Amino acid sequence: MRLASVDIGTNTVRLLVVEVRGDSFEWLATDRAVVRLGEGLLKTGRLKDEAMRRTLDVLKRFQRRCEELKVEKVFAVATAAVREAANGDVFVKMVEGETGWRVKVITGEEEAYFTYLGVKTGLDLEDGFVVFDIGGGSTEYICACNGLKAKSLGMGVVKLTEEFVHSDPPLPEEVRAVEDRVRELLNTLDMRECEGKVVVGTAGTPTTLAAIDMKMEKYDPKRVHGYKLSLFRLEEMKSWLLSMTSAERLSIPGMEKGREDLIVVGVIIVVETLKFFNADEMVVSEWGIREGVIVDALNRGEG
Repeated sequence: MRLASVDIGTNTVRLLVVEVRGDSFEWLATDRAVVRLGEGLLKTGRLKDEAMRRTLDVLKRFQRRCEELKVEKVFAVATAAVREAANGDVFVKMVEGETGWRVKVITGEEEAYFTYLGVKTGLDLEDGFVVFDIGGGSTEYICACNGLKAKSLGMGVVKLTEEFVHSDPPLPEEVRAVEDRVRELLNTLDMRECEGKVVVGTAGTPTTLAAIDMKMEKYDPKRVHGYKLSLFRLEEMKSWLLSMTSAERLSIPGMEKGREDLIVVGVIIVVETLKFFNADEMVVSEWGIREGVIVDALNRGEG
């Protein structure tokens, strides 16, 4: 059986097509695009018409790919931008009308749980780790130490960039403002039992940082998955990236187009997260919410 999951994020939309074999599955195809669905949401509280249109255009491309691969079921989920926007329901109806997909708008806690399932399965981890998933509108933290705790923090890369970063490269006071907000929100996490444990980062920022560190001209998810970045190296990368303009960053091997301005906030979130959990490195996971949605569907007998 062939299944697909679609993650409609604030900044990026991503497709995963898998072949189910018994109680496990293998990747058949993936696709992704930076669409900035949540562009301007902080200011207006609504999704822009042009942002919805460009997202729908990508989703229709995904739909054609699913048809080519004879996918039997598609599980589509939408995260922070759609759940927070006053017209999120309008967008969901547009997606259903143009693709036939029923989109589930998931809570921050559901988003965290799916991410946990994907990371745990993809890296074959025993509990005793913490995962963070940096999105455009929020960052999810999952502490898998002595049970499972999850919390969604409103500090996505699009949201904080629009709120604090107005210069290119960012001014020192803008960087400090982002750092202060990230630390303030991290201090609301009740997850001290995960201090010193394995810290796993997933989604676009961690995978892009890994690709940059490997000087990757063409993105290779298999090389990125499981890659380790030390806190020392990440702080070096932070200083280097913050000193550049967006145009200069775009020329770096491994930098995904559309992420060259957002990486500023992204690398700050990564560094501050490692410091908060007293960790000296981050393990990068290519597996995350898309895979977790599939694992959950199989667990519930929907595959």
